[in-house]
Amino acid sequence: MSGLTAPTPERAEHILREVGVDEEFVGLKMSAMGGSSPSKLHSLVATARFLDAGTYEEAIRPASKATIGYVDLNLLVKWVTDVFGDTELAAAIQVEIDTGKAFGYVARPIKALLLERVEQCESVLAQVSATA
Repeated sequence: MSGLTAPTPERAEHILREVGVDEEFVGLKMSAMGGSSPSKLHSLVATARFLDAGTYEEAIRPASKATIGYVDLNLLVKWVTDVFGDTELAAAIQVEIDTGKAFGYVARPIKALLLERVEQCESVLAQVSATA
């Protein structure tokens, strides 16, 4: 856990919302056999599930169907800031980017950050529902 601050219920709802086509984020599903195809992402939840670097071992297996869920990490920081207003999450992602490591090394920690934020938001909203 990175120690992200739990959001307010209002912020949690904003972070978990699905965005329209004017705010969508585009990632690339990449495979050795099929090349790259764009994937439109409309929520932080979808982006967290999409982001995946796979492993070298999976990729080199004969007839492998392994894929990589690739996103431009600098654009991810901008999207998280501009669309969801989550500057804390964006800063934590930027720390991972600033290590200078390749995508395959930072994708997992960044995915973990996204999932952590999603889980925090879901928890905050569950607590609100439980007390209502």
